[in-house]
Amino acid sequence: MSFDKETRTLSHLIDINHDACDFYNSAAEQAENPHLVTTFTHLEQLHRGVVRELRRCIAENGGKSDAHGSLTGSAAQFFGELAAKISNDTDETLIKHLEEAEDRCLHSLEEALSKDLRSDVKTLLRTEMETLRKTHDYMKALKD
Repeated sequence: MSFDKETRTLSHLIDINHDACDFYNSAAEQAENPHLVTTFTHLEQLHRGVVRELRRCIAENGGKSDAHGSLTGSAAQFFGELAAKISNDTDETLIKHLEEAEDRCLHSLEEALSKDLRSDVKTLLRTEMETLRKTHDYMKALKD
C-alpha cells in the first residue's frame, strides 16, 4: 500500500475515533447516572489515546493527518443525542447509540487490518484493537 493510502486509512480511523470521543463527551454531559458520567469520560479518554497513537504513527512517517471526525459519525451522534432527549430513559438510549459507535470503530479497525499495511502499522492497529474491543464489549454488556 502506498504511503498516501496508508495515511488515508489511518486518518479514517482517527475520524471514527474522534467521532466516538465527541459522542462520549456529549453523553457524559447528558447522562443522568453519575456512574455512567464517569464511565463515559473514561471511555472518551481511551478513544483519545487511540487518536493520539494513530496521529503519532502518521507523523513519525512524515505524514500529516487532517482528520477531525466524519459526517457519518456526526449524524449518528446527532440522532443518538436527539433520541436520548426525547426518550423516557436517557441513559439507556445513550448506551444503545454509543454501542453502535463502538461497532463502527471496531469494524473500521478490522477493515484496516485486512489491508496491505506495513508491519509496524499493523502491530499498532492490533494493539489499538485490544483497547477498542474492550470498550466495545463493555458498552455491549451495559446495553444487554
